[in-house]
Amino acid sequence: MAILDSRTTAMPRSANRATIAATAVLLLTTVHHLYGARVYRTPWRRHAAIVSTLATAVIGGSLILLRRNGTATTGNLAFWVFTSANLAFPVVGFGLFEGGYNHLAKDLLYFSGTSPTVMRRLFPPPRYELPDNLVFEVTGVLQVVLAAVTAYHLYQLVRQRR
Repeated sequence: MAILDSRTTAMPRSANRATIAATAVLLLTTVHHLYGARVYRTPWRRHAAIVSTLATAVIGGSLILLRRNGTATTGNLAFWVFTSANLAFPVVGFGLFEGGYNHLAKDLLYFSGTSPTVMRRLFPPPRYELPDNLVFEVTGVLQVVLAAVTAYHLYQLVRQRR
């Protein structure tokens, strides 16, 4: 229970906030991909819901172990699993790549008048869709914002853990 003593009260708060932000990214990603699968008739997009569910389970499970075991060996392992899973899925995978590259960069290039040839080279169909659906693009870009919030709280958590 060392992680919950009065000297480390900020750490659980950062862990809670990172978990909430990560869950928001993963939930938004699920909705975004299920919506895209339906609108664009691309059922393969639904795989993101499975990945998001598994990532949520790993993040939640490691948070529980972290809270129960504090600074013990199991708690330290849980801390790094928690941190790594948050970085790998909500921050890098769905935030930077999916939201940043697949949507934010694509939208900025498209709306700045980048040639169709360059757009097809960077974002080849059918994996990518050119911006033609506001809901799909907005939910895609929002992944970046929520991933940044997750990254901030993870940074705070790692800093406080030291």
